Amino acid sequence: MENLIICVGMFYIAHLFLTMSFSLHKVPFLNWTYTGGDISNMTEISSRMMQASDNLRQSLPIFLIFAVMSASAAYSGEVEDANLMLAKIWFGLRIAYLVGAMVNLYAIPMIRPLVWLPSIVVLIMMGLNLCIS
Repeated sequence: MENLIICVGMFYIAHLFLTMSFSLHKVPFLNWTYTGGDISNMTEISSRMMQASDNLRQSLPIFLIFAVMSASAAYSGEVEDANLMLAKIWFGLRIAYLVGAMVNLYAIPMIRPLVWLPSIVVLIMMGLNLCIS
C-alpha cells in the first residue's frame, strides 16, 4: 500500500505540472508562480486539466486517509489486501479521468459520471472494509 500511496502523490504532482506545461507558450511561467498572476490565457486543455485537478483534490484526502489506515498494523492482512486492490482500481479510474479530460471526452453527455462515480463507490467500499473489520 505504501508504494501505491507514493505513486498517487507523484501522480498528483504531475497533474499540477501538466496543467501549467500545456499553457506555457501562452502564459508566462512567472504568472503561474503567484496568486495575482494572470492565467486567463491558458489553453483549453489546461483549463480542462485544472478542472480535473480540482476534482482530484476533492477525493484525494479521503483516499489517503483510507489508504494509510489500511496500511496500519491495527487492521488485518485481509483488509489491507482488499483495500489495496480497491486503491489500485481508484488510481486507475483517476488516471482514466485525467485522460478523459485531456481528450475532451466529457463533452459527451453522461461519460464523466461513468468514470467519476465508480471512483466514489470504490472509496465507499474502502471505508466499509475498515468499518467492518
